[in-house]
Amino acid sequence: MKLTIIPSDGAVYEDGICYLNLVWEGTPPNVHALQWKDVAGHIEYDDKDNEDIIVLPEWADNAMTAWTVANTEIPAS
Repeated sequence: MKLTIIPSDGAVYEDGICYLNLVWEGTPPNVHALQWKDVAGHIEYDDKDNEDIIVLPEWADNAMTAWTVANTEIPAS
């Protein structure tokens, strides 16, 4: 899975599908973005060096849940 989260835009990109203006809880205010590919990634911060990660933080799971809800909604006709 390829995942990009940009909290300031409410943007979650998962495997090339993007939704904007999503809302989720828990992202630290100094996070600029999260980049993930398959089994590892990094968090980009506004005020410190990037942090390599091998486990998605809880707030990223929250963002992915918001993406899933948006991806399963039935468009209005």
